[in-house]
Amino acid sequence: MKKPLLFLLLIVVYSTCSKKTYQSAAPCNPGMCTMMFATVGVNFVDKAGNAVAIKDFKAVNLRSSKVIQTEATPASGENSGFHVIATDGNIKEFTIEGDEVKVTATNAATNQTQSITVKITGGCACHVAKVAGPDKVVFD
Repeated sequence: MKKPLLFLLLIVVYSTCSKKTYQSAAPCNPGMCTMMFATVGVNFVDKAGNAVAIKDFKAVNLRSSKVIQTEATPASGENSGFHVIATDGNIKEFTIEGDEVKVTATNAATNQTQSITVKITGGCACHVAKVAGPDKVVFD
């Protein structure tokens, strides 16, 4: 009686020890983060460097083909050419490796359209950040 019971106990112990645990992805642990709220944006200017009012602003994540929507309102006054592409509110829309984002806008006065591509990181990071691409778009 003892041998079958011992054998059964060994089988149970072995089966529980041999089971593998699977994780679908590494846990998100960005480390110590600040309370700063980060934004990524671009300035639209003319040849002289003056801010340009724009219309039809659009930012599209080329990996997901989704239009990026932010809660940020366009700047006014002398900073009226600055437009926010992404904020920490959009951080989950980007990968930690970075995603290419196509930004397109039209000069409200001349109807000239310009496009640029920037690379934005996010995902598991503490904040969104631009890692490649221009800071300014110059209209002719």
